[in-house]
Amino acid sequence: MLHRPVVLLLGVALAFAAAACTRVDLTSGSTIPRTPDGKPNLQGVWQVRNNAAYGLEDHVARDRMPAGRSVVEGGTIPYRADAAKKRLGLAANQPANDPLEKCYMPGVPRIMYLDFPFQIFQTPDHIAITFEWSQVHRTIYTNGVPGPQGIDFWMGDSRGRWEGDTLVVDVKDQNDKTWLDATGTFHSDQIHVVERYTMRDANTIQYEATIEDPAVFMQPWKISMPIYRHLDRDRIFEYQCQAEREEANGDFERDTRTWYPGPSASPVTVPAEWASMRAPPMFPRPAAKPSEKAEPPKPIRRMADGKPDFQGYFMADGGGANYGLGKHDVDFLTPGGRGIIVDPPDGTLPAQPWAKAEMENRKLPERGYDDPTAHCFVAGVPRSMYIPSPLQILQPPGYLVVLHERMSWRAIPVDGRAHLPDTMRLWQGDSIGTWDGDTLVVETTNLNGKAWLNEVGEMVSHAERVVERFMPIDGDTIRYQATVSDPLVYTRPWTIAFDLNRQKDELLEVACREDDQDLQHLKEIRDTARKKRQGS
Repeated sequence: MLHRPVVLLLGVALAFAAAACTRVDLTSGSTIPRTPDGKPNLQGVWQVRNNAAYGLEDHVARDRMPAGRSVVEGGTIPYRADAAKKRLGLAANQPANDPLEKCYMPGVPRIMYLDFPFQIFQTPDHIAITFEWSQVHRTIYTNGVPGPQGIDFWMGDSRGRWEGDTLVVDVKDQNDKTWLDATGTFHSDQIHVVERYTMRDANTIQYEATIEDPAVFMQPWKISMPIYRHLDRDRIFEYQCQAEREEANGDFERDTRTWYPGPSASPVTVPAEWASMRAPPMFPRPAAKPSEKAEPPKPIRRMADGKPDFQGYFMADGGGANYGLGKHDVDFLTPGGRGIIVDPPDGTLPAQPWAKAEMENRKLPERGYDDPTAHCFVAGVPRSMYIPSPLQILQPPGYLVVLHERMSWRAIPVDGRAHLPDTMRLWQGDSIGTWDGDTLVVETTNLNGKAWLNEVGEMVSHAERVVERFMPIDGDTIRYQATVSDPLVYTRPWTIAFDLNRQKDELLEVACREDDQDLQHLKEIRDTARKKRQGS
């Protein structure tokens, strides 16, 4: 993220001579890793080692902005005269004008050369790129299916194809609200980007992007740079841009009862009698009514190694859980729900007395501002699985990857690795998967305690531990079960369960932060209530 004011005198000659970006001679294809189908294997953690995020062209250092050489072929961007003038005006007040300074999605190609790592996951039909920056993700479809029509996106629509050993990605349908770097490099909604990913060796990708936008540029132009594999890490973490900013300036306030207090705190004691309750087997699934299934169920899909194939686009039959995990009726603010709690048998959360009081308080209108999802922060686990928004599951080698349309992701390794140290706390936690027959069992720890379970304020803390089970029912249905243990909030573990149903569609993009219209109103309700209490 660029929190660096940039005022570039773009019309002044720089001290550097403009150097053309030359095409790199690629090494023998025999030195690069390959997938079983013979394609170059791009999977891994990657990052650029340049300052293109601050300026694609040659630029000297400024306050809080490092100098950098041009990555533009020919040295300079061929702006039209009127567009160049507009660019100067935008750059003159970069902190106010740059969409990235508002924690908006960066667009393509800018996301590829931010100074944050990203992780590539590869299957024959999809290449997913998950970014540490704000949990943004991209899906590059390599299955030959055309993209949607008449929809524009912050991150564009990406369709890929292989030309020999080069992945060529056609990126269309981007809106006009992103920049290409921090120097006012705007574009229009006519922008068309063609990316090329070519492995130079096992640990280097040569990245090129050709940018065409006749409304802004005199001609197409190209950037080129190497992207390097991280050999010091096997995962990326989280930089939740807006959450970090709001915590720093006080707009999102710490809850000392639930947030992780820091490494100096005493460990939370887990009652011994909870041991047998923290990872129960699958609870029985209610039998489907005959009328619910017009066709015979499809057989369970399988991967080449025989494991269930969970890949696809799914909607959760969440039973209104985002408005209450137990059975509840419609009220003025929230829809009703059938309830998804399967244990305890009475279908209620076994909350401690203080937590019951807090959850009742969170139902007040003025507490709506405190729900992290009202700020467009990520939902956490297990809420991200039943929030009413679709998700895409991919199964690249060694992982199950969940991409949420409400712009967040989870990468669940199934390679037997250990959990992160306890002091590493994340919104989505640290998830590790193991196979139990046909059921994928996922243990999630290292949660930061900042998430809510739903809009009515049902709660968890930093002591939360979640054991999820993904069990195939048939070719189009996954039974999802999650057992939550949290000795700070509850008197015993509890379990929810519901179906994930396959749909015939593709994941789109929910630009929550970018399109948010409600948060200021919720803040006004909270502030008004606080003033009334202070005056009483």
